[in-house]
Amino acid sequence: MTVLRRDTAPVPAWRAALYVLATVALVAAAAWLAWNTRQTDDTARVEAAGKLQLLNELAARWDLAVARAKTEPTQALQADANIVPSIRRAMSDLQALAAATGSPALAANLPGVDAAIADRIALGASISRAAAGLGEALSSAVANSAIRTDAGVGQGALHPPEAAAAELLAFWGDAGVRRRPQVEAALARLSADSAMLEPARAVLDGKSQLESALERFALSTAGPRLGAMTTAFAAEVQATIQRQQLFRTYLLFYSAALLVLLGWIASRLVASYRVIARINGALHAANENLEGKVEQRTRELSDALAHLKDSEAQLIQSEKMSSLGQMVAGVAHEINTPIAYVKNSLGSVDGRLDAIGRMTGECEKLLAMLDSGETPDAMLDLQLAQLSAAARGLGGSTAVAELGDLVKDGLYGVDQIGQIVTHLRDFSRLDRGKVQRFDVHEGIDSTLRLAQHLLKAVHIERRFGTDGHLVGSPSQLNQVLLNLITNAAQAIGPDGGTITLTTRGDEQELILEVIDTGAGIQPEVLPRIFDPFFTTKGVGQGTGLGLSICYKIIAQHGGRIDVASRPGLGTTFSIRLPRTGVQAASA
Repeated sequence: MTVLRRDTAPVPAWRAALYVLATVALVAAAAWLAWNTRQTDDTARVEAAGKLQLLNELAARWDLAVARAKTEPTQALQADANIVPSIRRAMSDLQALAAATGSPALAANLPGVDAAIADRIALGASISRAAAGLGEALSSAVANSAIRTDAGVGQGALHPPEAAAAELLAFWGDAGVRRRPQVEAALARLSADSAMLEPARAVLDGKSQLESALERFALSTAGPRLGAMTTAFAAEVQATIQRQQLFRTYLLFYSAALLVLLGWIASRLVASYRVIARINGALHAANENLEGKVEQRTRELSDALAHLKDSEAQLIQSEKMSSLGQMVAGVAHEINTPIAYVKNSLGSVDGRLDAIGRMTGECEKLLAMLDSGETPDAMLDLQLAQLSAAARGLGGSTAVAELGDLVKDGLYGVDQIGQIVTHLRDFSRLDRGKVQRFDVHEGIDSTLRLAQHLLKAVHIERRFGTDGHLVGSPSQLNQVLLNLITNAAQAIGPDGGTITLTTRGDEQELILEVIDTGAGIQPEVLPRIFDPFFTTKGVGQGTGLGLSICYKIIAQHGGRIDVASRPGLGTTFSIRLPRTGVQAASA
């Protein structure tokens, strides 16, 4: 059995908390590693890399097309029509992919690349327009020179317009700056009204501006920014791949550690299984005698319950006897005064019986002497003197009146004792213990009469606002009234106060309230005052069953008792009772 108790001892709270924390930590670590090594959808990254590659290719084609605008003006226009829309679409797709992938590299570089490409598009558009204008001017100048298309420069003698057109074509295809003096000289030989002079001047002046714009286009930051973004994105993808590989390595080692831990746990489980098997064997052995022990324990509990019921009945009877003792004390106190009347009156009468007897004897002697007719006058005078002396010993002429007063005092005392007995009978109703029609107001008057010795310092107010009749057990309801009035008087104490008894209600219900101006009940105690054996009185001053019995009696009458109290201001007990139809049980 010692081993059984040791093996089944509860796990300490700190150890259980440690197990829980360790389990949570292991699960959290596994989840973290699994999250970092999860198979991600790289479609967006692949598309983003493809868009970057496409943008680099389009940028290279764009650079080549714009650079050829020096010799072929239409190339710039074709780039604006074909390449620029593709670049715009690729940038738009790339921005959407940056949001989908959450790439820091794309998010950091895209705004700068987008702004640089926008500037370059604007510059390319201006280059296209300038190249187109210069191409038209060159075509116009060549057309107005009437140059033969099959004649080359330097083959035979050329007319001035033809020579100027040849120099202008050479100027357009060359670097421009070296050929500018030759073109100026050729144009100087033309007449002032030559049709090719104006377009030739436009080509001559616009070529240098076009070359400057082409140089700015070539030096645009769009290309380097795009390359930097491509490099950063590639590095980011590579870092992500390396990080996943690193966490896969961590996960591998973590899995191995978990396997080792699981092996240790399995060994502990095997040991625990052996302990459980041993415990089961002990339990099996204990179960063989369990039924007999349960029956024995049931008998013990039944005996204890019966003993408890007997104890409860004795305590309830003790409380009833305590209430009866208070009632008897009040009755004894009330009977003492009329008994004193009777005792004093009878004592006074007893004290004069001898004198009455002597006077009666002397009267009889005198009558006998008078009846004989032979008694001397001297003896008659002597007998009259003795009779007078006996009368004076009795008290003279007022003796009869005094004796009558004494008899009246005795009869008054006897009448008071009869009234007290009547109140006692009305209170207990021992001759009418069954449920019957009962006047609560009469019960209140009887209870107050019997508890008068407790109410010397208490002012009683009756506020009866309804008919007091209802169906119930008079003795039980009088016991409730006695308990409540006694408690109210004790709460008020010797300093004095007021107990107010009120009734109100309707045809269905009677409400009785007992209100005192005593010390009140503390809020923490108030919910427990109806509990059996609970009391706030000192040891030996109460059983704690008075209010519990009151609660039980009112419940048996189908009613309800409530209490409201404020410390220092007093307490109100409210009783609600149905007027008819309730059969109270014996309490």
